[in-house]
Amino acid sequence: MGITLGRKSLRNGRLSLYLDYCFNGKRQRQYLGIILDSPTDKHTRATNRAKLQLAQVLRSQREIEYLKERYPFRMTEMPFRLPQTAGNGIDFFSYAEEYLTQYHQKDIRLVRGAFTQLRKFHTGVLLLDNITPRFCNAFLDYLQRNLNGNSPVNYFKKFKMCLSACVESGLILQNPASGIRLHQYNDVTKEILSEKELTQLALTPCRSPEVKRAFLFSCMSGLRWCDVKLLCYRNIDFAQKRITLIQKKVAGHSSRSVLHLNLNASALYLLKVQSGLSEERVFRLPSHSYCLRMLNEWTRKAGIRKHISFHCARHTFITNLMASGANIKTAASLAGHSSTRHTEKYIHIIDTQKQQAVDNLPPLPFD
Repeated sequence: MGITLGRKSLRNGRLSLYLDYCFNGKRQRQYLGIILDSPTDKHTRATNRAKLQLAQVLRSQREIEYLKERYPFRMTEMPFRLPQTAGNGIDFFSYAEEYLTQYHQKDIRLVRGAFTQLRKFHTGVLLLDNITPRFCNAFLDYLQRNLNGNSPVNYFKKFKMCLSACVESGLILQNPASGIRLHQYNDVTKEILSEKELTQLALTPCRSPEVKRAFLFSCMSGLRWCDVKLLCYRNIDFAQKRITLIQKKVAGHSSRSVLHLNLNASALYLLKVQSGLSEERVFRLPSHSYCLRMLNEWTRKAGIRKHISFHCARHTFITNLMASGANIKTAASLAGHSSTRHTEKYIHIIDTQKQQAVDNLPPLPFD
């Protein structure tokens, strides 16, 4: 098996280096995360030469590893010492850019968001060798100081996942973030809309009527953004007042991925505003970022000073459902939760609302 060093053209004249080899009759590529910049000046050309030398060392190291696996006899001591870690000189951000081009999972927006936060935390070049446990702890602390809810944990998990990919690629020996413990919040921290606020929104015009219709429908059904966007007319049984669909977020790894959702009169009305063929989508929505801008503009116009995202609609549905008297098993079933453990997060919100309701009762005129 001959291993050669290949180059893939990127934007702006940049090149991504990879190892090209044939294994069990199949051609394979292993990207190194090493990016050569367009040689516009003397400094860049010198940096590119250093990166090429490192890539050649990695190529030689990989070929030696293959030969050791193929031939059972003990190899003699090498006349030169290969580096224990290949991290020296590799920019993590360049590797992350290449990593994203190869990443095709559903949570890619979360991965991209993690890298965006990392760039805010650390500007300029970030060498792999400089990502130490201390650096990782500092990054986690930065996330916790600047973000709310479970966002710090979720972003750090994706950062940690990318570091694990660096280990698998042979760029570093071990994950510097592996020993850091993460604490997920059990309570729901998203904003919740009250019934009064929902009425305000329903009566307030929105510059994007389709965003308004989709968001209000999510408040009445609890469907996530990804499921609302993909909802087709074939999923709806108007006669039975029911929706049947596979929840995109948990498809393939949850016993409750297939959701049978009962609809009330308001949800049905929002679905019937427009009609379409079986395979057509119910909502013709713009990008997620544009929807968020429309939501922000619309809620402020309605006099609501809460930070509302599309996912707040799902929290609103579950909370209002339980506040209206639904037991936890019914709420879990309608939300598509795999167990009541997920639904229990909303109980503290209901308890708070109960206390507020009691406090709002008129006082008695004691002497």
